[in-house]
Amino acid sequence: MQFTIITLSFLGSLAYAFAIPKNVFDINKLSCRADGRNAVTSLLEIAPLSKSCDGAEFKDECATSEQAAPFLIQAFQDFQITNPNEIAAVLGLIALESGQFKYNINHFPGNPGQGTRNMQGPDFNLDFARSFPNLKAKADAITTAPTTAGLSKDQLNAVRALVLPDMYSWASAAWFLTTKCADARPAIQKGGDEGLEAYMACVGTTITPERAEFNTKAAKAIMG
Repeated sequence: MQFTIITLSFLGSLAYAFAIPKNVFDINKLSCRADGRNAVTSLLEIAPLSKSCDGAEFKDECATSEQAAPFLIQAFQDFQITNPNEIAAVLGLIALESGQFKYNINHFPGNPGQGTRNMQGPDFNLDFARSFPNLKAKADAITTAPTTAGLSKDQLNAVRALVLPDMYSWASAAWFLTTKCADARPAIQKGGDEGLEAYMACVGTTITPERAEFNTKAAKAIMG
């Protein structure tokens, strides 16, 4: 009888353990870690300067981690990105390209039309704008061409302005991953150096120490 009770108790505990998996990614925390964190603390670990916008050079572009969190969560939900390595790659890229959420347009050197939180080029911003039914007509009013070639500086900036509001700008990197990086996603989902290399190649750059550092911080914040 005692053996039966112990066995049943053990099996019950085992079933409970399997019923509640450990380290499952929680989109609302932007993390797999079970340490009481939330999305804001996860983002602060990746981009510590996003705690405050005090002293920001362009205050109208700066966002804190608290302000960014709901838009990033929504973007990952909208584009159905749930793989932790992909989310780490995207968040690491955004943190670097936006100067830890301080910039929404390119100021250094100030390329016309370049912006959003992942600092997309003008052609991508045109595609991005056209992906939203409520922005497509506005983008087509600027140009009906498939690219931004030949557009003036003002026209390039007008295209960019369409996707600078938070609901679009914070979603730009998620959109890019799902629409431009299909071939790279299997490697990105596996993570590691090969995943980062594949992601950097997709966005048109190479791994640098700074990019690797942000990717590592993002992976740690999400997966521990």
